[in-house]
Amino acid sequence: MKTKIITTLLMQTLLAVIVGFLVSIVANLFVEGTRYFLSLQTSSGALAIRIIDVEINLLPTLAMLISACLIVLVRKSLGVTKWSGPADSIYALHQQKVGVDVRTGLGSTLAALISASGGASVGQYGPLVHFGATLSTILSRLPGLNISKDILLACGVAAAISAGFNAPIAGILFAHEALLRRFSIGAVAPISVAAIVASASNQYFGFANLAFLVPASNLELAEVVPLVILFAPVCSVVAVIYMLMLRNFQKFAASGRFSFSTLIFTTAVLVGIVGAFLPDVLGLGGPQINKMVNGDYALTFLVVILIAKILITAACIAFGFFGGVFGPALFIGAALGGILCSLLVEIGLPTDYGSIITIATLAAVGSSVIGAPITVVLIIVELTGSYEYGLMALLSVTLCSTLTYRFFGLSFFDRQLLDRGIDLTRGREHIYMTQISVSELTLSDCLTFQRNLPGTQVLEKMRANQTTESYILNEDGSLHGKLDLHNLVENMEEFEIHLDYSPTRLETSNSLTEALEIASSFVGESIPVMEGDIFIGAITEGDLFKEVLKIEESLREQDSVI
Repeated sequence: MKTKIITTLLMQTLLAVIVGFLVSIVANLFVEGTRYFLSLQTSSGALAIRIIDVEINLLPTLAMLISACLIVLVRKSLGVTKWSGPADSIYALHQQKVGVDVRTGLGSTLAALISASGGASVGQYGPLVHFGATLSTILSRLPGLNISKDILLACGVAAAISAGFNAPIAGILFAHEALLRRFSIGAVAPISVAAIVASASNQYFGFANLAFLVPASNLELAEVVPLVILFAPVCSVVAVIYMLMLRNFQKFAASGRFSFSTLIFTTAVLVGIVGAFLPDVLGLGGPQINKMVNGDYALTFLVVILIAKILITAACIAFGFFGGVFGPALFIGAALGGILCSLLVEIGLPTDYGSIITIATLAAVGSSVIGAPITVVLIIVELTGSYEYGLMALLSVTLCSTLTYRFFGLSFFDRQLLDRGIDLTRGREHIYMTQISVSELTLSDCLTFQRNLPGTQVLEKMRANQTTESYILNEDGSLHGKLDLHNLVENMEEFEIHLDYSPTRLETSNSLTEALEIASSFVGESIPVMEGDIFIGAITEGDLFKEVLKIEESLREQDSVI
């Protein structure tokens, strides 16, 4: 027994190390590659033209058009109909058959790299999270693994956050808070190993990640706390507007009024034109966030880039380009913070806490979008190295997330899943039950008779089998009616006139969830199971509840240490 436990622990640790290392390498190649291609756009003046003493750089438009062509090529060559992101990773972790579509996952990662490198206003963290889940899905298919597949997927996601932010603690918590939606003793060790290995790989290879360059803070709670409380509702409004724009643009794209190619090339041209005049809103936006945190932008310009960032991010993500929504949310939150601090100065209330307020608004908008408030607070602490900044982020995040939940929901990802009819708030058990059909259940023994049998013969067999119900079938196997023993005894000669010709029934295509809902209003011994008009068998309420208990036992085993 001890040998088995040690072997299992070693296997889990080894897999976590592999996941952490590989995700770190891919994540940083993604970031560095994106930075390189974006630097070419901003540093080159090869396609700059001058119109009325105004120099316009056409390179962003060309880069966006090239990206659009490459994405169309990736989409057609891989046969991908829709990109996959964090919402798909979250759903995969809550399914009985854990895993994401590998081809779609790899294609989505490639599309995100192309989009970000071309200058599309997208985030890096969503694609990296899904890549972590995709890599874990590939490894989970290796034979002889003794590790829960959902935990392995969580390892990949934790490693992605750790590598992207160089924030291993935040990665560990994100995997539990946003993905697993539970804390499992068996999950803590492998997830922690994967996140720490990813962060250690970053340091070893010298990869540079996003870090908030903030001044040292001599925090006066009495001065800052009222401002953070005052600005929290504003952050919530902006976060909701941002998510509504994303949803409405996606609904427009899904309406089918325009083809994929039309949408993506039109978006490429429009975003390229905006980028020629406002290059700050293109790409991942890391350097720009730091500028806003340090108050390097004027009020008017902040208002312009805030509006532009919301619009072009929604257009890019909805109309063919691919990337995350968290990075742009941080940008939007930082721009909002800069605007609010500038307004304080305009009305004669100067403050020395511009950076800390901007960090607080940045965290508030970001946490509302991804639905992981504690994770975002830890990201702030790890990226600023400041307890004070983390404390104000916690206050802002708490207030803003509460308001956003009331008006929008838990997160943008939860809303995406709800639009597909998937409600994670009902728990893993509910999702498991929706994925089990009645055709997979074990049916109970039941008595069936062909029509026109003598009532005495039917009665004799029902007494011998100690059953109070039976089923009368037609020659073609269809259900003629359901017979109750009481009606049979009352009218032995003509019992068929008392049959229940429309009994409560289940279809083989019904899920276990639907079966339980139907059974909740049922009174009787068994429920007939039909495949179209053909009688398949019968099932009892006890059979249904046994399946529920089996699911609960399976979930408890997944959460065990070994």
